[in-house]
Amino acid sequence: MIFNTWLFALFAVVLFALYSRVRSIWVRNAFLIAAGIVFYIASVPVYILLVLALAVVTWSTATLLVRTPAEKRTKRKWILALGVAANVGVLGFFKYGKLFGTTLGVCHSGCGGVLANLIVPLAISFFTFEFIHFLVDVYYGKIEKFKTIEFFVFALFFPTMVAGPIKRFQNFAPQLRRFAHVHSLQWAAGLYRVLLGLAKKSIIADSMNPLTQPLLTPGPPYGSGDYWIGALAYSVKIYFDFTGYSDIAIGLAELLGFRIVENFDRPYWARNISNFWQRWHISLSSWIRDYVFIPLGGSRRKLGRVLFNLTLVMAIAGLWHGANWHFVVWGLFQGSGLAIHRAYSLIVPKDILARLGSLAALNYVSVAATFAFVTLGWVLFASPSLATAATVYRNLF
Repeated sequence: MIFNTWLFALFAVVLFALYSRVRSIWVRNAFLIAAGIVFYIASVPVYILLVLALAVVTWSTATLLVRTPAEKRTKRKWILALGVAANVGVLGFFKYGKLFGTTLGVCHSGCGGVLANLIVPLAISFFTFEFIHFLVDVYYGKIEKFKTIEFFVFALFFPTMVAGPIKRFQNFAPQLRRFAHVHSLQWAAGLYRVLLGLAKKSIIADSMNPLTQPLLTPGPPYGSGDYWIGALAYSVKIYFDFTGYSDIAIGLAELLGFRIVENFDRPYWARNISNFWQRWHISLSSWIRDYVFIPLGGSRRKLGRVLFNLTLVMAIAGLWHGANWHFVVWGLFQGSGLAIHRAYSLIVPKDILARLGSLAALNYVSVAATFAFVTLGWVLFASPSLATAATVYRNLF
């Protein structure tokens, strides 16, 4: 179910009418689980079985980890590995099976049979990342105990199922253990946030679609100026699209009495590409940092390895956004920017960096340069293929 549809509007009206009558924690949590199931069934009904099965596997694995003594490190590692592999395997099969099959030559004539007709489950990238976070944090003792019903509310919390933000159990679960009616100010704030998100998505983001057409179907009708307008329009579109969905999710959560982390913090005001990724899709950026970049060694390795890891994790981030190689190249483009910035910030003496940072005019140049870098990268993100992106770049320059 998508937020900006009449079906969701009907779902929300009925849900909040019933939710206002809930009087206990247990009933509320059970109600939220049922709401999540209904919400998901409205998309591709059969895939709710997949979500529930993967949630059960994740819960079972986490329970086994909690019950296995810390001294049995090898056994705990195997349990964690199997739980993570189950989530990654499901994500890989449904979202990337056709891509890798075609690339490796396993599939001929466009992957016939099962993979050709496979529909990617709604929000599979989001719930698998949340499940992996849960398992890893249980393994490291960051989540020491959890109730079954709390985990399933976490897994099936419908406001964040479609487009995030990616939740952390430690921040979410404590809110499930207390019950208070949503007061009028919360209702007003939540409703405002939902309406703001809908306006961002439906009025601003969607109105950019005609202007972005040169990025999708480049050709003779368009001149150089059209491509530049298209690139700038796509920067507007993707920002208001992503922040719109996040605003709706945060607003819906507030209407239910929950606080969800902010996902965007004026990213186009970033002074460098590293700062941009601290402000853009914050829940995803922090997830990749904590569960991919740091396990690879983080910033503790030699400079060359750190730069390689930055590029690698951004390639993974690109692939997370879509099962096509142009997303991977977009990730490599972003990763190269992060690597160059990291090398620059380490090589240039700190006192010089401080003096440069104090120059107001240079800060404006930095913001503009970062925005230009990001905008050029969006061409790879928007284009349906690498060949199309190459055509757009030729016309841009």
